Amino acid sequence: MTQALPNGYCGLPTQRTCPHANACLTCPMFVTTPEFLPQHREQRQQLLQIVSAAEARGQARVVEMNRQVLDNLEKIITGLEDDPGQPEATADAS
Repeated sequence: MTQALPNGYCGLPTQRTCPHANACLTCPMFVTTPEFLPQHREQRQQLLQIVSAAEARGQARVVEMNRQVLDNLEKIITGLEDDPGQPEATADAS
């Protein structure tokens, strides 16, 4: 059983609590499908703007945290575009 999210599904059983508060794109239990590509692309644009603004302000930690999410999001988008018939799981939760 999975839990529906705005941009995919959480693979954790619904009885378990998630230790990744609002960090689905870096969670190894996150699964998504091509139907969520528009949301992923929109989130990528938002993250690019956040990273750009943080770089301009010299906020290295904000850049670092958002780059990790952005990198995972890029992998997810690429995976879904390359093989639209398969769900894409977050590959790297580091």
